[in-house]
Amino acid sequence: WLRSAVGRRYLDCILHNNRRRTFSILESPALPSGSGALTIPYKLFVSGKSGVGKTALVAMLAGVCILPTHYETRGTEVTTVYWPAKPVTSIVPVMFQLNFWD
Repeated sequence: WLRSAVGRRYLDCILHNNRRRTFSILESPALPSGSGALTIPYKLFVSGKSGVGKTALVAMLAGVCILPTHYETRGTEVTTVYWPAKPVTSIVPVMFQLNFWD
């Protein structure tokens, strides 16, 4: 669906120069007018031992450059990723808002 003309319109909302655009927790992409797309938020808590790659995983999913040096995450970092999808049983696409709490 993302490779179709309709899906590409939604994908262009979250891309800038063919790279994933980063959004803060209060921002959202400008969806195509008249689309009627529903935004479904999810809060994903990433937990685990120190140094196993939690922050690197979230950075990879967000399309952010991964630093070659290791640093310990202080406190909580929130990374917001938007992803368009079209459920098989629906004619209206949805935009998933994934808030990764690391």
